[in-house]
Amino acid sequence: MFKSYINPADNREANRLLPRLMVEGLLLGGTGLGVLALIFEIAADAFSVAAYQTLLAIHGAEGYHQIAIYAFIVLSILLFLGIVPAYKAGAYLRPNAGGSGPLVEAIGPEKMRWLSWVGTSLFFIDAVLTIIISSISASDVIMLLLPELAAYRIVLAELFAFFIMAVLVAVGPKRAVPLFLIGGGAFTIFTIVALGMVGATAAGNPDWAFLTEGIVRRLEANGVVEHVVRAQQDLSALSTVVFFQFFFRSMSSAMLGFSGYEVIPASGKHAARPKWKVINTALTLAAIFLIGTGVFQLFAAQRWDIPATEGYSTLLIEYEIVAAQVLGDGVTEDQIEIQPADLRAAGERYDEIEAGLAFGLGEEESEIQGLSRADFIDEMAPALAVARALDDATEGNAGGTFLTVAGVLLAIILLLAQGGGYVGGAAVAANAARLGRLPQFFDNDSNGIVVIWAISAVLIPIIREVVVVESYYAFGFVSAFIITSTTVFFVRKDALQERGIAPGSSEAKSLRFAGLRGMIASYIMGIVLVTQKTEALVAIVFFGAVITLFQIYMANGSISRRDRVPTLNNLQPGTSKPQYEMGIQRAHDQARQRGIVDALEEIVHDGSLNKFNVGPDRIRTLISYLYNIDQTIMDPAHDDHHERIEEPNIALEETYREAYEQKARILRRIEDYSHLGIFMFINNYHLNWVSPEHGRPAAVVQKAMLDILFPLTDHEEIWQEFCAFEPHQVPEPIWQFSRQRYLWAKDQWPNLSDRITTIWTLQDFGLLPDNINVEMVVSVADGRQFRSLQMPTATDGPRVNAPLSGDEEAAEAGDEEPGEEA
Repeated sequence: MFKSYINPADNREANRLLPRLMVEGLLLGGTGLGVLALIFEIAADAFSVAAYQTLLAIHGAEGYHQIAIYAFIVLSILLFLGIVPAYKAGAYLRPNAGGSGPLVEAIGPEKMRWLSWVGTSLFFIDAVLTIIISSISASDVIMLLLPELAAYRIVLAELFAFFIMAVLVAVGPKRAVPLFLIGGGAFTIFTIVALGMVGATAAGNPDWAFLTEGIVRRLEANGVVEHVVRAQQDLSALSTVVFFQFFFRSMSSAMLGFSGYEVIPASGKHAARPKWKVINTALTLAAIFLIGTGVFQLFAAQRWDIPATEGYSTLLIEYEIVAAQVLGDGVTEDQIEIQPADLRAAGERYDEIEAGLAFGLGEEESEIQGLSRADFIDEMAPALAVARALDDATEGNAGGTFLTVAGVLLAIILLLAQGGGYVGGAAVAANAARLGRLPQFFDNDSNGIVVIWAISAVLIPIIREVVVVESYYAFGFVSAFIITSTTVFFVRKDALQERGIAPGSSEAKSLRFAGLRGMIASYIMGIVLVTQKTEALVAIVFFGAVITLFQIYMANGSISRRDRVPTLNNLQPGTSKPQYEMGIQRAHDQARQRGIVDALEEIVHDGSLNKFNVGPDRIRTLISYLYNIDQTIMDPAHDDHHERIEEPNIALEETYREAYEQKARILRRIEDYSHLGIFMFINNYHLNWVSPEHGRPAAVVQKAMLDILFPLTDHEEIWQEFCAFEPHQVPEPIWQFSRQRYLWAKDQWPNLSDRITTIWTLQDFGLLPDNINVEMVVSVADGRQFRSLQMPTATDGPRVNAPLSGDEEAAEAGDEEPGEEA
């Protein structure tokens, strides 16, 4: 069960390359993104939410830190021993899949393909929620630096969402990679150092907990935090039922910290080779990072008694304590003195809350409930004094700088996390469009990004709080865990064989066992989520079903499924926009186009077209017209990756292969239109030398011109082809290629025909007999070989142009024209 399913030779080679793969791509060089570059690129999406993981875990546990820690330990075990092995197995089988939905199509059995439809729908919903969470969270972090902007928090969130969308649309996802590398790298390194400091100081100084209440009260007074969740009684006083209710609720909330894990394999197509090794190493390190950050945050939160502050990260409160006590001037309880300003501020806070309640703007269970004005001031003033002392302790020193850097980096990484939502969602939409399940409009990532932004912009003012949306967000990535693990367990036999794994072997059993562990872990997460976040389930099911039904409608042209995909019949060359009956029909036609394009590019690069002496762009234009290829597919730069990405499913791969295997036919059609240009030249110019009275009827001149311009082609073969030729006009996309061959023949004829045309001229003047036997030598293959040609006369019968001694191979070389060819 635990035997490695990885080919031993591949594993040894990958381990040998691992030191280089760790740092490859950090400067955007090499074959792609290495381990650290891949982690840094996805850090914004995968790690940024971890800053809110502790808040959500404590919030779900109703303020009980011990329960939150237990819940997180269980989640960490499920992630590391279940989800990670399943994802690593999936990445080994198909590193280019690009997410759970495409993985089902690539390696899953036919009966599971419906999961890819559901996976696409949920991933798209997740992308929208990522934008909402990241923009609101980034706005919340700004409150650390500029608390006076609290009233404009949602406006800032809208601006952040729009800004990242505009940047991605303007520069493109690929050119934005350096932003993710720099921002993600800086955040990851800073977080490791800062959390190490937090953990060490929390272990040695639990007495710093007296600072917590002051920080929280200040956040409430500034309007940054709207609701605080604290434990209401001792943990031992809770009944077993309530304990487990809080435990599972905390589990369901803390899952959000693992939301970005799906992004790592989804970004695998950008990884350096061998891709599976880079992805698998990144999966392991990212899991360690996510678990480690959660452990350190929860430990410090427990030691310093930090409550769940809706709208503000627990991590930032921990940073503020460290900034004051370690990097700042430090604060002791003896230094806390209540000043008149503190009493006045507490009174103003009471009046503000009371006024809000009078107008129905406050919460029913407000912080002044059951307290008189004087009692509230007595309770609030000490906390405000602590907050003032903290501000003084971090003013103008390293502590203040640390807080500024932490706030700026967290705000930046949360902004960049939107990029993960935009790019990931757009990529999934583009993949669905490639499968024919979404409109072709989504083929362009920029269009998908704009659609995601538009939906998010409408929902941000409605949702407003991270703790509100996290319930909905978790369903998407937990579904991805379930889909990926189940797909790996039920992997198709042919998918195993492609990786050199024999079905039924110990390696195959080991790989399926990895999927089984992932299934157990993800199903447990799913059950917890469904039972604890029931209020979000209806909305998720509804919108997921709407998107799935829309995909079905686009794919089939109706809600009902068709048994057979209709073919495109009688399409004339040059049909730029075929009328498709259904999305799947479009998907197959585009797979056909990609097969033709890849076959053509291989022909271009292997030198088979060199003999035509025509630039590849003209040949691409010709083939685009003949095979109705969309220019966005024909463009050699249409694929951003270093290698071909497999078609999304088996059916499209078969269509692709059928088209790709037409290489010989494609080359023949290019040859035919090359002959068209040369035949047009012969047809137009042979009349200049026709002289029946001297034994040169049209056929004799045409044969002579054919023999000179096609010295390596059998005379009878090329003569029959010419006889079947009828001069006619052709569309410009064809003639722009044939014209070059026409001009080539026009240039070559004077150079090669000087002997025969001289003889013909002398015959016309009566200086030579009409039946003279003319032989001439023509160089071919760039002058390396020679052909002996006997020019026809009116009395000649069939004959074969013979190679000179030592040139027998040239006679079998095919249709190469004289002098020019390699």
